[in-house]
Amino acid sequence: MSDFRMRSLQEYFGTITRAAVALISLSVPAGTAYSDPLKFENVAALRAEVISRLKTDSRIKETIPDSDDPARLKVTRQRRSGKDLELQVDVTNLLGRIRDLPAAEAETEIQRFLRVLVLNDTEDGFDAGHLIANIRPREHLSGLESKAATPDAEPVYEDLAGDVVVLYQIDTEDTLASLQFADVGGRSFAQLRQLALENINRQMTQVRQSEILEGISIFTVEGDEAISPALLLTDKFWALLEAQFPGGMLIAIPQRDAVVVLDKRVPNTIQIARALIDKVFEDEPDLLSEYVFERRDGKLLVVAEH
Repeated sequence: MSDFRMRSLQEYFGTITRAAVALISLSVPAGTAYSDPLKFENVAALRAEVISRLKTDSRIKETIPDSDDPARLKVTRQRRSGKDLELQVDVTNLLGRIRDLPAAEAETEIQRFLRVLVLNDTEDGFDAGHLIANIRPREHLSGLESKAATPDAEPVYEDLAGDVVVLYQIDTEDTLASLQFADVGGRSFAQLRQLALENINRQMTQVRQSEILEGISIFTVEGDEAISPALLLTDKFWALLEAQFPGGMLIAIPQRDAVVVLDKRVPNTIQIARALIDKVFEDEPDLLSEYVFERRDGKLLVVAEH
């Protein structure tokens, strides 16, 4: 994540968090969120551009936008062998890379992204070195499953908590695609989980923390923001948090490119988290979860707010 993007995210969350505090303590209206003009306002706009360009290539047989997720699309491409390859594509990473770039550099990134989709011709969809276990909204599974022609084409996932699941994905430099059962090669969930968490742990050196208010911080994976929520699946990340927040912490993941951590010692922590999440869901795209979470006995659980 560029310094400018981090400042933008920090300023935006800082604004709405201060507004949330004001709502709770002073009962005044929330402030206006920070925004910055972008070539592509959100993932839906970028997805529309990607689809438009893919349709001009004769090797692309079909592009279908996901009705439940504005960042996702299904691409059917013909391989050299003559067989069709179906890809579940997510443009969240791409938007994270180009949103602060000059127009010419952004165009170069988009073209590289498209070349990977069109020209990559591997017959095996499993790439152990780039497998991750990511956190995604449960509601998006119905869209992925309904589009699967056979059970082998369904996405590989596990239940997590509340309104989110653990979705297994292949995370390359240019794409974030859902893993299908046809690609796992008989590997068990335990084996997939071990591989995925090893890959996420290797990203710990890229974790960036930004304190927006005392006791409230944003954590992201710099350069690969779309996998930031996956940090919540690793013991290494929780060890980092426990050292900083010895009194315990609450977790909010209202968007897909950041984890918000709130120190339980902050007064009215649950109310602040709730106001923060509600504000994001009111104003922002790329939404993930409406719940407040905490970790108990090694498991991510929904916090009872009432």
